[in-house]
Amino acid sequence: MKRLSPTDLGNFWPFQDDSVWEGAFLETPGSIYSDLHPRMFTSNGDDIPGDEDIFPRARSRAAKAMAWDLGLDKALAGYQAPVTQHSIETGGHAPVVKANYTKAGVMTRYFQKAYDIGNNNLYTINAELAVAVQILHEWVEATDAVDRFEMGVYDDVLLRFERATSLRDMTDADLAYLADILRGELSTWRAGRLNTFGYREIPTPMRIARVAAAYASTQEGYLACQPDSQRDMSHAGTIPEQLDKPICFTDANDRAVYRWYREKRKAQLAVPPREYISVYDMASAGRIVDAFADIKPAWAGAFATQALDWSNHAEVVEAQMAAQGDPTRDTDMDFYRLVERANLLICRSATR
Repeated sequence: MKRLSPTDLGNFWPFQDDSVWEGAFLETPGSIYSDLHPRMFTSNGDDIPGDEDIFPRARSRAAKAMAWDLGLDKALAGYQAPVTQHSIETGGHAPVVKANYTKAGVMTRYFQKAYDIGNNNLYTINAELAVAVQILHEWVEATDAVDRFEMGVYDDVLLRFERATSLRDMTDADLAYLADILRGELSTWRAGRLNTFGYREIPTPMRIARVAAAYASTQEGYLACQPDSQRDMSHAGTIPEQLDKPICFTDANDRAVYRWYREKRKAQLAVPPREYISVYDMASAGRIVDAFADIKPAWAGAFATQALDWSNHAEVVEAQMAAQGDPTRDTDMDFYRLVERANLLICRSATR
C-alpha cells in the first residue's frame, strides 16, 4: 500500500463501489449476464473511458485482467473457459459442466472423485474438497520430494485421495489438512498466477463457486443453460440468491456465481442431515461436513456479510503494487507461498 499514491488509490472505501467497476467494465451494468464492454477488446490499447476513477493510465489489457480478477467475466465454453492444449481431458461432461470447473482450474479426475467419495448431495462442500485437492496437487508438483514434508506438502494425503474408493479410505487428519489448505488459500491470493490449464487463475472463492456450479449443472432438472452454455431465457433466473430459479452459471459472471454459492451453501448446511443424506453414508457425509463446514468462503471470514462482497478487490491493489514495485525483488511466488504454508503448518506437522 505504501507504493500507491493518493492519486492511484482514488476515493477508495474500502475500495471503489461496485457500481463504478461495473459502469467501467460491463456493457450492461447491473446484469449478471452482461458481457464486458466492447471497448475492453479494442486493439489500440487506449485507456477505457472512466478508468481514471479506478486506476489512472490503465490500458485495455490491464483492464481486462482487472475485470477477470474482480469476477466480472463469465465461463462460456471456448471463450472465458477456453479449450487449450493444457485441457485435454473432458471426462464426458457437457459444456455447461466442464466450462465451470475448467475455469476453476480443477482437473476432471479431482472434480469427479471429490463428488464420488463425498457420497452426499452437499455439492457446495464437495466443491471445497475438490479445490483443496487440486491445490495440494499443484503444491506436490511444484516441490521436490525431499523438501515436501518440511514445506508442509503432504503427498501421502494426495495419494490416498487419488486411490480412495470412498471417504473411509481417508483419515480425519487428511480431511483436516485439506480444509487447512483451503483456509490458507482463502486468506491470501496473488494476482496473475496461471492455473493448471495455463490461463489466469481466478480468486479461490470464485474457484470453489465455479466447481459447485459445475456440480449443480449436473443435477436433474437443471434447464437454465442452452447446450452452447448460453442462458435459456425461458428458464434462467436473474437473481443468484433466488435458489428456486437457478441462474445459467456459464453465462453469468463469477461474482454472480459466487453469490449463488454462498446462498446455496448456507441453505444446504441448514438442512437436517437426515434430509440431505438420503441413501448416502451418513457417517462419511458427517466427516466431510465436520472438516469443511466452518470454512468462510472469502478472504476475511471475521468480517460482516457486507464485507464479503469487497473481498474480491484486494488482489487488484496487489497487482498495482507488483507493477510499480522494485523489478529486482524476488518474484518466486510459488516458493514464497510454500514457505508461508510451512509456517502455518508447524503445529500440525508435530501431530502427524
